Amino acid sequence: MRRGCISVGQVKCDICARAIPYPERYLVVDEDEKGQEVNSGGKSIRYCIEDALEKGYAHYREVKGDMVLTFLPEVEFFETPPAEPEAPSE
Repeated sequence: MRRGCISVGQVKCDICARAIPYPERYLVVDEDEKGQEVNSGGKSIRYCIEDALEKGYAHYREVKGDMVLTFLPEVEFFETPPAEPEAPSE
């Protein structure tokens, strides 16, 4: 499970061991022993933004003309499905 966090200044990245200064964002991911993301029961690993981007846990998305960093998984956005026809009224 992914959890986006804000450093209080005493956090280190578990991958590169860099201190994550306040108020920089970082990501905590539960991973199994193979380094794959799991929903529960894994070890919590802290990632700085650079390492999260490299691992594919973070990406930039364009929102209203601005590039926004997100830790949410990338999903395909589909067109809005057509509305179901209304039942005939009696």
